[in-house]
Amino acid sequence: MFPILLIGIFIVIVSAFRATSHNIPVVVADLDGSPASKALLDKLTTSRFIHVDQLVQTQEQAFQAVNNAEAVGAVVIPQGFANNLASGNAFIIVLTDTSKLTSSTFVLATVNQGVQDLTTEASRGEAGVSFGRVASVEVITRPISGRPPSGDPILPGFLGMIAILGAFDDIVNAISRERERGTFPRLTLSPVSLLSVYSGKMLATVVLTILRTALMLVIFTLDGISIRGNLILIFLTTILIAIFTLSLGLTISARIRGSSTLTVLEIAMTFPLFTLAGTTNSPLLLAPGGRSIAASLPWTYGNDALRRIMYLGLGLNAVFGDLVILFVSSLVMLPIALLLSKRTM
Repeated sequence: MFPILLIGIFIVIVSAFRATSHNIPVVVADLDGSPASKALLDKLTTSRFIHVDQLVQTQEQAFQAVNNAEAVGAVVIPQGFANNLASGNAFIIVLTDTSKLTSSTFVLATVNQGVQDLTTEASRGEAGVSFGRVASVEVITRPISGRPPSGDPILPGFLGMIAILGAFDDIVNAISRERERGTFPRLTLSPVSLLSVYSGKMLATVVLTILRTALMLVIFTLDGISIRGNLILIFLTTILIAIFTLSLGLTISARIRGSSTLTVLEIAMTFPLFTLAGTTNSPLLLAPGGRSIAASLPWTYGNDALRRIMYLGLGLNAVFGDLVILFVSSLVMLPIALLLSKRTM
């Protein structure tokens, strides 16, 4: 069944989660307020690739939204845009979060297409904008990211996946194989609570996660990646990812006893997680159904927190909600794992 399972997963990812439109958040600061700037704003708001979340009053507010990871891009239409358009010297400013490589590319492509459509219509006297001579509008881009130009934007997601796969492997070694060897039932018969046994397993996973994270950060540094955020916050995030994964794995292992079966399930879960949990691409690029599933996975928030910390240099305030989701999810899964384990002793 394993090959059939893998093929089925690939079919689901390719077909069911293929998006014909996207919901990439963008903020716009229209400082001109002219018919020309409103025509450009209308083209951005009707795009099927981006979604204008906010209309702000200043350039600083627009840039701050991107710096705080509230939006992938910010478009600033400067004052005097209409007059400059008439004279052939018009420009707009686009700030993009290039740590999300594909999403930022969509933002730039959409803005460039909107500008091109505007200049074409203006030269024809359409859309309420008419100028005798219209030159192309210059799009000034200002990318922000902690990654070098040659760096890989999916490395934070890979760090999250390493924490997930490591925790899954810990479950196979710590629970299923102990059951197969007959040592786990002896632990449960000892004068130690099941919660204490599981807590010991989690402590071991925490130690191993710290070692795995440290090794990967060394590799990233040698590869030329500039890590802008707090290292302690990175370790805290990977630890919470591993703890949630272990809590879920303990719940699954209460029903799936064989280590080989659990390993197959682990591998099968890996493929959709690469797409759904934001490892390779942002969940914003998924279809509505895929985005809904991604939003329900705590791993998605862990990967997003790692990207914000590593590449944008944001602190605890920016990722606090993501970490709370991981922590609360672990608190929910652990009692379920204890209950199921007691019923199957």
